[in-house]
Amino acid sequence: MRKGQNQVAKIEIIKESTEHTPLSVEALEVIVWGAGGTSGQQFVIGSGSNFNASTNFWLEIRYSVQGLPVYYTRNAFSHAWGDICQGQLERLENFERDETQHFGFGDMLPETSLSLLREKHTYPDENDEEQTSVSYTLDISVDIGAVFGHSSPGMRMLDLRLVSIELEDGLRFMRELILELEAACQDCHPDPGQFPPGFSDWPFARELNRRAYDQVSVDYQENYFAKPLLNEAFDGWLAQLPPGGQVLDAGCGHGDPVIGRLLERGFRATGSDLSPAMLMRARQQFPTVEFWERAITEIDAEAAFEGACSFSSMLYVDQVDFFHGLYRLHQALKPGGLLFLYGYNLHPNWRGEPYRVTLGQWMWGSTRGITETSRALQQHGYFKVLQTLGTTPEAVLQEKTAQWRLEKQKEHDEWLQSLPPTAHYPRTDYSTITPKLPYPYVVIAQKQTK
Repeated sequence: MRKGQNQVAKIEIIKESTEHTPLSVEALEVIVWGAGGTSGQQFVIGSGSNFNASTNFWLEIRYSVQGLPVYYTRNAFSHAWGDICQGQLERLENFERDETQHFGFGDMLPETSLSLLREKHTYPDENDEEQTSVSYTLDISVDIGAVFGHSSPGMRMLDLRLVSIELEDGLRFMRELILELEAACQDCHPDPGQFPPGFSDWPFARELNRRAYDQVSVDYQENYFAKPLLNEAFDGWLAQLPPGGQVLDAGCGHGDPVIGRLLERGFRATGSDLSPAMLMRARQQFPTVEFWERAITEIDAEAAFEGACSFSSMLYVDQVDFFHGLYRLHQALKPGGLLFLYGYNLHPNWRGEPYRVTLGQWMWGSTRGITETSRALQQHGYFKVLQTLGTTPEAVLQEKTAQWRLEKQKEHDEWLQSLPPTAHYPRTDYSTITPKLPYPYVVIAQKQTK
């Protein structure tokens, strides 16, 4: 990604004004927010999975008229056959030279695809001689079933087809998309600070999650500080803040126990959350604290806080909201302000499935680990990571590992016993394998001046 500039694949269809109609502008934009995971992870989507999550890419797709949104969604596509990270400009040149009739991306789960098509039509002219016309279509086929409905890939699709576009417009769009994908291959993401406020606002994800947290608000409770390593890390973070400073709890829920801990330590606290039901509990319990009904991506404070923290919220949003949320927290902090993030890497072995059941409710989100979070914080120079910490005690980790080995060995041995006598498979010794188990962690970072 070029410094200070975001690459966006965009095509505009402009109809000039006439005596009877004003200027009309349609625009289609596709923004690649990064790979779906690493080569060592599966990408789980719909009813299937790919075994190399790095061949999947998360997209924003938007269609607007007169600068006003008509269609918006977030989706993923896979390009598994061939190296998507190099050689794509040469492929596009082959299409431009009429050596191929199709150029595009998307060949596995889900069935989302982005294609530039050449269509040739023959017809007789007035002299009965055969003539050929050529037209170009930009086709974006979005698999909504696999992402939103958990159906098999290709079962429910939405198609955006721009027919009879100019070849140069189609080629320019694809060149821009190639640059986006090359950046994503290098683990580079768009800089949210280069987009206007509210650029990626998506009512679907916001309202889906708001509804879920409202539903569980009465019974939801987390006892974070009963975990010794987390408790120690948070108190250590507070000790680095100015006494009595202003601290933002982003995704505060009903405020307990984080707001309570901040007040006990003499800090001035502000809470922000998208759930009015959660905030009602928070205001009842902490009547002197100011609470905002805002998602993290909607926080608009500027240089107002010495510290900002987020427990089990910021690390669970999807890739698009994660980067926008980091930018908003950066803006909310004073120069040199400190950020404290806590959450789980819920699925170290796989990525994908942003629409799933969490807390017994349908929600939209994601999971990420220490490495992903640290890279994201530092990529555009907004933060410097000061500390990362796994908060599972070593004894607990060893116990969970031992239990996993026992269960996997039993499952494997039972499978071997179920095979016919003629089948010969080697026995796997799971006592030597270290599993990738879900893990909680903390990242502490400091705001940098760009």
